[in-house]
Amino acid sequence: MVVNRVLRKVFGCFCLALIISATGVGLSVGTANAGAPSAKLTVAYITVGAILTPVWIPLEKGIFQKYGLDVDMKFVSTGPVVVSALIAGEIDIAAAGGEPIVSGILGGAELTIMGFGTTTTPVSLYVVPTITQVEQLKGAIVAVSRFTSSGAYILKVGLKRAGLEAIKDVTLIQVGGIPESLAALQGGRVQGAMLSPPTTYKAEALGFKRIWSGLGVEYPSLVLATRKSFLRDSEDVALRFLQAMAEGIHIFKTDKEEALKVMAKYTKVTDRKILENSYTDNSEVHSPTLEPTTSGIRNILETLATTSPKAATAKLEDFIDPRLVRTLEGRGFFKKLTGK
Repeated sequence: MVVNRVLRKVFGCFCLALIISATGVGLSVGTANAGAPSAKLTVAYITVGAILTPVWIPLEKGIFQKYGLDVDMKFVSTGPVVVSALIAGEIDIAAAGGEPIVSGILGGAELTIMGFGTTTTPVSLYVVPTITQVEQLKGAIVAVSRFTSSGAYILKVGLKRAGLEAIKDVTLIQVGGIPESLAALQGGRVQGAMLSPPTTYKAEALGFKRIWSGLGVEYPSLVLATRKSFLRDSEDVALRFLQAMAEGIHIFKTDKEEALKVMAKYTKVTDRKILENSYTDNSEVHSPTLEPTTSGIRNILETLATTSPKAATAKLEDFIDPRLVRTLEGRGFFKKLTGK
């Protein structure tokens, strides 16, 4: 009996040792995975406006790290420069306007759009107080950040609806950015300017009036673009980046205070009312599923067709690669994220 009790005690200790050992191995593996080097990723964005807040949120909230990404985020001031940087491999992914990316692909660049951050844009046309409707802009000068910006596209749509044509009826000048557009309007160099929040509220405080808004016009003012070779070689990294972007959009839509905090940091706006108005303007422009659409590409190509013959015959499918967002959709990622 004594022998049996001893054997049972030894066997129990042996089992306990096995459990402890197994647990220890499990913990060491988990720790090793958690401490594994993250995939390095260089990301560029090309404007400083409230609409970019969901891109900044993953950086500020540690969401990139959550998905195993070490992101170096850079501000690049113009679309053509970001396209060149993508082609050269200086950046991996760009959060950019749709038009410069589409133009680059038309020109032969081996790039693709893997997601739409937005499907419309709150960019608006502001004018001097003496102008009350778009038709009165005939013969006037309007400032845009760049000829290839979403603001320039939205302006052309607004002018067309008013029976006017850009360049022929209204002169467009590019001034480099949204703050520069307001400065041109304030300085009397132009009679109108395409502005986005929060700059729009500064314009209103100065007495300028909004007479046209791009909200409701389908235009991917924020796309997520990369090289085709990057998708080929680093598909899993790109997939994780899209997950982080989707989570950034979800937080923007559901956590107003966090969104305002991040927006204030990057836009340098401290006025609470301006921040809240900017948040409201952008509350419905972002795509929760990031799905790139051919209809959004079609709108860009129609604008480019006036200066690029290739745009008129280009295949819409050649500009987008929706495989990754559809993979996430198939896995139920977006439903789990939003709870819908």
